[in-house]
Amino acid sequence: MEIKQDASPEGRKSGGNHFTSADLILSYTNIVDEISEFVKLKKVGNNYSGLCPFHSEKTPSFYVSESKGLYYCFGCGKGGNVIGFLKDIKGESFGEVIYYLKQKYNIPLEDTKYYKLNKSQTNEEPLKKILNLSLNFYYENLFVYLSNSRHIIKYLQERGINEDAAKEFKLGFAGFGNELTKLLSNNGANLDIGVNAGLLVKKSGANNLYFDRFINKLIIPIFDRNNEPIAFASRSVSQDSSGPKYINTNNSGIFIKSNTLYGLNKSLPFIKKENAVIVVEGYFDMITLYLKGVKNVVATMGTALSKNHIINLSRLCDEIILLYDGDKAGINAINRGIELFQSFMDNAGKDIYAVTLSGGDDPDSFVRKYGKERLTQLISDNKKSPIDFALDYYINKLPENGNEENNGDLIENNKNNDIIYSKGDVKELKKKISILKDVAPFLKNIDNNIILSHYINLVSNKLRLKESVVRDYVLSKKTPELKNLSDIYNESAREDLNIEDLAIGKLFCNLLLTDYISNDIIKEFSDKDAIYIIKEMKSALDAFKVNEVKGKGESNFNGENSRIIEEIIANTENKSKWSRIYYSTVFSSDYKDKRNETEFSGAHLEDEKRDIKRLLIKLKIDNMNKACVCLLNELKSGKLDESARLLKLKELNKLKYLSKEFQKKICSF
Repeated sequence: MEIKQDASPEGRKSGGNHFTSADLILSYTNIVDEISEFVKLKKVGNNYSGLCPFHSEKTPSFYVSESKGLYYCFGCGKGGNVIGFLKDIKGESFGEVIYYLKQKYNIPLEDTKYYKLNKSQTNEEPLKKILNLSLNFYYENLFVYLSNSRHIIKYLQERGINEDAAKEFKLGFAGFGNELTKLLSNNGANLDIGVNAGLLVKKSGANNLYFDRFINKLIIPIFDRNNEPIAFASRSVSQDSSGPKYINTNNSGIFIKSNTLYGLNKSLPFIKKENAVIVVEGYFDMITLYLKGVKNVVATMGTALSKNHIINLSRLCDEIILLYDGDKAGINAINRGIELFQSFMDNAGKDIYAVTLSGGDDPDSFVRKYGKERLTQLISDNKKSPIDFALDYYINKLPENGNEENNGDLIENNKNNDIIYSKGDVKELKKKISILKDVAPFLKNIDNNIILSHYINLVSNKLRLKESVVRDYVLSKKTPELKNLSDIYNESAREDLNIEDLAIGKLFCNLLLTDYISNDIIKEFSDKDAIYIIKEMKSALDAFKVNEVKGKGESNFNGENSRIIEEIIANTENKSKWSRIYYSTVFSSDYKDKRNETEFSGAHLEDEKRDIKRLLIKLKIDNMNKACVCLLNELKSGKLDESARLLKLKELNKLKYLSKEFQKKICSF
């Protein structure tokens, strides 16, 4: 794993090699708070762990160290500080991330040409400008110019949304004229970007005329997690309008419908608090539930639930509940989504459920009729795992003992005249086969044999078939098991660490320990990377001393060495090996248990000194033993004259003696 460095001039101090802007940003930023916006983290010792957002996995291999300000995934090898994480997860530049953190934490960082308050030079800024202008335009149309929008206000009130609630969700109104086009033009916006975004339309011809796309529509803004508008949905409220009720603006560089969940900007803190999320299909389902007090809710905006939706939500909480209409469309929506949950079947830390409403209600109408408590109770009483839901759905379609058919109509088997079936029996048998075909896809990917046996037993009892028959059928449909990618990575990356590697790991723990490595000791190292790392760390430590950084306190000094180590590792030949060793020292259990509120107390530093000294002595002994082997081979070769032989014997005996003395020294620690 290669640590990505922000080697661009925006991060560097002129004439130096330190990222002064990044250092200041990191000193203000809490990495756990920032990563928690994207990953559900759990406390593990002094660190935090969760599912990696950069690759698919069932068990957490992603770790965050709050004290060190670092994250690392032992599955895919990605790691670094919060700036690198936000760059990768949001797809933004160094300057954009710096600007975002500066604004969020009110960091006293002077603007430069790389991250100014006016960021119009970035590709996304013209689109963001148009979106913000449109947001304000639609909002004012609804709440300021009431003479044109009273029918929208009335429609919202009929749906239980008063003016305050509408303002909270920044709802708006697209009027009857061509006013948005005029507004954007007057503000110097690129109208073609508005066309590509789906806010405007362009008529072909010599005049290149532009027009508003949405006319007489209720406008529902869609926001990202930072409450910035990224798209709009429009709803027709006219009784005689033709076409679809809802029309969204187009996908763009900042909005992909299949990846976006409506309302997440509002519900995110409640999802984390409840450690659960309710997923509904429509905008008004989300809005009404939220207003009625069910605040851990998001909507898929009418699209099918996607794999990215599920992955993103699973990293924020441990329980996902699909809550859809009780009609056929709602049932089908859940069935479509069920296939996405296979990877969670044997994950003890994750629960995914499906719930449908009865009586033709949708979540919006149900909670308006019966209230929050009734909905909460219904979910609690009726939620089922995806597999249970699918089985019940398909099995409930099975006719009772062939009652749908005329059992008096008999069919004679042509091969065995003594066996006679009723049409009802044939119908029931075909139905059972059909159900098995339907449920097999849900069962075949269950890797946990205990869970698989449970559901095979359940299916066999409900279908009144032998368990062995159901098992054989399901297993015959099973695809060959693929090895987990993280396992493959771990196997390929597994290395037997030698004494030099372990010693470097100790230095990674505490940069101060390089003080105890003299030039003579450096000569004991044979790995070129190890020698380079030690020399660079000693140089960095000397620079800190010159600048009197050490006088500010050892804990501050060690707390700032992460970036230095990452820069050093980036220039080694075996970057992935040293990165893995470094992050292993950060997150290893023995290391984290030692590091507490007094992590750099005198007693702890003495322990670290003893550890590094033991390793260096072992390295010395190891080199002596290797030299002894070489001397013995020379003595056995028969190529030495008597004088040379005596010298070699004398040297061998001296090395053996020194090796024993150093062994005693280790025992004295």
